[in-house]
Amino acid sequence: MINSVRNTVLFLLNKDNRGYISPLEYNQYAKLAQLEIFESYFGDYARQTQLQNTRKRALGYGDIVAQTRNKIDVFSTSATLTYNDVQDGGVASVGEARDYFNLPNNFYRLINLTYNGKVLEEIPKVKFDMIIDSNLNTPSLTYPIYYQQDSRIYARPLSINYTASTPQGSEIPLIMNYIRKPNDPIWGYNTIQGDPVYNSTTSTPFEISEAHEIDLVIKICGYAGLAIREADVVTVMQGKEQQEVQLDNS
Repeated sequence: MINSVRNTVLFLLNKDNRGYISPLEYNQYAKLAQLEIFESYFGDYARQTQLQNTRKRALGYGDIVAQTRNKIDVFSTSATLTYNDVQDGGVASVGEARDYFNLPNNFYRLINLTYNGKVLEEIPKVKFDMIIDSNLNTPSLTYPIYYQQDSRIYARPLSINYTASTPQGSEIPLIMNYIRKPNDPIWGYNTIQGDPVYNSTTSTPFEISEAHEIDLVIKICGYAGLAIREADVVTVMQGKEQQEVQLDNS
């Protein structure tokens, strides 16, 4: 799809006398378009769930909530979080309150955190210290908690920091289940007689469904300065398919 989308985009730009976009520009626009569609899944899921809860949406094959959830689940993954020991005056001190865990680079949304088979409960920062100081529900290995601040995870009890750190030799990892960002699409190519020619082995495909091919074309054309309707894209793609069939039969 990474190549067919580009071919359609170039055809439409040329047809409208909008010139040419380089492979670098195309890859940048493709990244933005895929990310925009990916992020729309979550808003769609929230809206459709609300409608389904009011019995305004069908089930079975018409269950848009399930269909959107399936699109999101493609990007679900897990990772062992990296422990960050914040040193005091250059002295390592594992298991301190100031220590934290780093989020993965491709993190988008958190599903849950688990430690030694227990799911950590997320606590708002404003209540975090109150719970730590509480005599009734103090964090423990049977009641672990955390809060997220920017790209950091702070977990309690502190024994989680201690046992999940490398120097101890008996690590129990802190596992994050999360939704990752899609990989950047790349249209790879070789330069032949001055022209870029598609190379599938150096390309990275789109990770969103092929059902979004028209959406990708429209968004990439928009980034390139061309406003186009869905019907125009469909017409172009159908014409290209007919040409391919004629070539196969000739």
